[in-house]
Amino acid sequence: MRTKATDSGVEDGWHGARIGAETRDRARRAETRIHTGIDIGEPGRATVTIAFLALTLAATIIEFATFGTSPTTSELSRSGGAGVGVVATGAWWKLLASNLLHANVLHVAMNAFVIYLTGRWLEHLAGRAIMVATILWSAIAAGVFGILVDTPSVSIGASGVAFGIVGCAIAIDPRARTATGLIARQLGVVNVVITFIAPGISIGGHLGGLAAGLAVGALAWSRTRRDDDHPVGRPRRAAAATLVAAWIPFAAIAVAGPSVLPGDLAHARGTLTASLLERQLSGATLSSGLKIDTASCTATSDLLVYDCDLDGRRGTVTFSTRDDQWSLATAR
Repeated sequence: MRTKATDSGVEDGWHGARIGAETRDRARRAETRIHTGIDIGEPGRATVTIAFLALTLAATIIEFATFGTSPTTSELSRSGGAGVGVVATGAWWKLLASNLLHANVLHVAMNAFVIYLTGRWLEHLAGRAIMVATILWSAIAAGVFGILVDTPSVSIGASGVAFGIVGCAIAIDPRARTATGLIARQLGVVNVVITFIAPGISIGGHLGGLAAGLAVGALAWSRTRRDDDHPVGRPRRAAAATLVAAWIPFAAIAVAGPSVLPGDLAHARGTLTASLLERQLSGATLSSGLKIDTASCTATSDLLVYDCDLDGRRGTVTFSTRDDQWSLATAR
């Protein structure tokens, strides 16, 4: 930018150059601004979002350094992936750890993109407490529903948390009047469609994370308390803090494992494992070439061993405590 000469000389020249740079910067921001009904400004430093991404990337880097960038199912499970075997062995900490791991470089890159893009806007609008609650509850919901709905050999990825962030943003701004709501709506539609048409996607993990995010947004945000400074509502700070605190016992139980539960729940754990195992075996073709149409399984006194009827053929399924994977031995 050219400036006219004054008595201030060079000092005034630098001042004019600075004004010119600021003017051009404002013009660039105006050109790229997302057109929404309510301008909430540009997001600043998204501390919680960046911290979660750093934790996810660190865990994934350690995983790749240990097993390579294309780990096997057994290696993913040993790293912290969650599957049916988590219920049998009681390694419930994997329900949380599985949210930090990824199958390959593209997997982690796609999840990181959605989390950073949506997370920094949600944190800017809703605050850190709601962001923390969203990440915590969507992580555990993704782990639990990923197993109950999909019954996978192993389930991993931060996409459940990504869906939780999207869900919370939609609950806070359902009419998409802010950049936060608009971005969440667009990414939510695209990712829900991909969830149901792309192979190898954890439908339960995605929808579980989305439901948790919607619940956190509905509980921790008040859309009725509006004014000129808060046109889309205000956070319920006490509710957000309560949600964060209430997550701690679940995490403690997950880390401690089945040893903290009363003995009568062991039977329920065995029954649940047997049910999930039946769903996984029914209609499956094993690596040995054995095709199973229907399966009926019963837990033994050892919750790692299950007696199964496989189309009239007797089989014994044994879970390994090393990687939570099961092996099948059939009667001749």
